[in-house]
Amino acid sequence: MNQPQIYPYELSAVVEARIGSFKVLSDHRQGSSRTGVWKIQAAQDQTCYYLKTHSRIQRWHPEVYAYNHWVNGLKPYVPELIADFEGEGWQAVLISALDGITLREANLEPAERYAAYNKAGQLTRQLHDSQTGDWFGRPDKDGNPIELYHHADPVVYIRSTLEDMAGKCMELKLLQPAELELLEWALQNAGVFEGSKPVPISWDSTPGNWLVDSNGIFTGLIDFENMLWGVDVDHFSVLFEKYFIKDEQAKLAFFEGYGEEILTQKQIHIRICCIKLALGDLYWGTQNNMPKVIANGRKLLVSLLKADNDK
Repeated sequence: MNQPQIYPYELSAVVEARIGSFKVLSDHRQGSSRTGVWKIQAAQDQTCYYLKTHSRIQRWHPEVYAYNHWVNGLKPYVPELIADFEGEGWQAVLISALDGITLREANLEPAERYAAYNKAGQLTRQLHDSQTGDWFGRPDKDGNPIELYHHADPVVYIRSTLEDMAGKCMELKLLQPAELELLEWALQNAGVFEGSKPVPISWDSTPGNWLVDSNGIFTGLIDFENMLWGVDVDHFSVLFEKYFIKDEQAKLAFFEGYGEEILTQKQIHIRICCIKLALGDLYWGTQNNMPKVIANGRKLLVSLLKADNDK
């Protein structure tokens, strides 16, 4: 069997300059146009690493910044950044290897699975409490805003994001009457975010990026390319969309670790961020011809509307 090859090919030389000669053990994103992920092993001491490339520089910058400034306090539950690389049209990070497989892949007993959710909640709270920023948005690797229009005011940040997504969805006639009412409610209530501070969050912290070992013990968090300075509850939006929507016990376990009080204290905040995510899924899924993404966004909106009807 041929050994997997990393690309771009010039990346091999800069990695070898950093850790010496190595072999590629596996290709975890074969055929992916978004990112490349390879497990490699140094010849000298047999140490294993992961090498990740980014197709969009806007994702590489926040990941490098996250490793250097946001997630160090979560060790040993996060990899260590060994090196970051940038070449002509490509970017990459080299990180240490953590043991385990993703919780999404693991076939765990319910008690073990919910214990992992609980630990993820604890670590998420630790991350949110670790520091605050001065503005909302994604940083480059040096901590400067990537977006031209970034905001220090949380209400402006949330409302402008909602308005932007709403305009795009309405232009494509993606929203049904009840969903337009949800959007209007979210815009009218965006003022609840007044006083919210920018904290490190991730838009993709899910069981697909949480690791457990063979005994079901939580071993780590990975993949920080979707991190940014954001409002704390936006960290949970994807969990409500893909995981909590079908597993109430998972939600309870996560927030037992994070702090159950946020479910009542910031119920409206969470609801608005879920609406924002759903709008983004409808638009992005339509633009990229991804029916599953559209379905996720629609399902989340339906669940929000059902919650209204059940009150």
